[in-house]
Amino acid sequence: MKARKVFWLVGGLGLVMLVAFHLGYGPYQPHFPIRQGQGEPYSALSREQSNLMADIRGIGLQKDRSQIGKVLAALQEDHPLVVISALMALGRLEDPEAEDDLLSLQRKLPWNSDLQPFIALALARIEAGHAFPEVKDERQLQAKMRHFLKAAKVSPSQIHKGALWYTEQCRKRLYSRWAPFEVQVLRQAAEMAGEAYQNGILNAFKVTGLDFSLDYASQLKAKLGQMSREHRIQWLVDSLSKKQVGRWEEDYEIQALADEELVASKAIIAKLQEMRTHRTQYRYHAGFALLFRTLACIGDHDSIPVVKSFLNDSDSWVRYYAKQALRYLEQRWRIVRATDY
Repeated sequence: MKARKVFWLVGGLGLVMLVAFHLGYGPYQPHFPIRQGQGEPYSALSREQSNLMADIRGIGLQKDRSQIGKVLAALQEDHPLVVISALMALGRLEDPEAEDDLLSLQRKLPWNSDLQPFIALALARIEAGHAFPEVKDERQLQAKMRHFLKAAKVSPSQIHKGALWYTEQCRKRLYSRWAPFEVQVLRQAAEMAGEAYQNGILNAFKVTGLDFSLDYASQLKAKLGQMSREHRIQWLVDSLSKKQVGRWEEDYEIQALADEELVASKAIIAKLQEMRTHRTQYRYHAGFALLFRTLACIGDHDSIPVVKSFLNDSDSWVRYYAKQALRYLEQRWRIVRATDY
């Protein structure tokens, strides 16, 4: 009799703990294993692989379902960064046609693979997008966001705990190869809210019930998502040009600006010319370096003359970064700086 009571007590406690974990109570428990440190480095990308990443990122951002075949084919690539780029693009396309390929890849890979969180992320976006192909008001946005979080199997509380944990790790310079799954979900939620805002739902970020300020990339998406394209480009160009040092966070600003493609390139060229004319106002080489890197991401061949003009600059570091960008531009080698942005 006593043994039976102990059995039921232990079983009851286990059930309570399981429910508490599901609701997001207790300490942070990552949904997927987190690889502390950078681990064994990925192999260097070839020019073809790097350009493919840029291509499929553009397909996802433009929501061009007519090119889903190219994105699905990229799932067969050997390089993890190419596959992750494809997974991010498939999530953005929200096309159920990709589900079978994603589930097949999910079954084939070990649970601790770097790809597993991004497969789950893509499947969750596809499921939410299929359930709510159009979002016309706040109620529909809330419903789509709830569907997305349910499909991702995370609660707002778990997301916030994951973001707080990750921010603290970064503050301590304990970097992992990728942000936790919960943070990736937060970033995608910010992107979805930004799309809704651009479609006229002005309370889009508020009605999600999520705190985007807990993660740098999510906060950036939320900030930029409430700007017009012209304002967004100008803000990013000005922000990058004024940096005194280059940190890892700047990769997200570079990527956000590069995603604006040739329109951004023209704004960067104009800013670089302004920076040369008013050189005393731009004494730090970091601003030049970050704008050069963005041009290399975009791959605009028309930007070569202005980059070349800095090869004789008085600052040796500016010359160095100009030469570095020029090498990529002349080889037509585009770069994705932040795959998970």
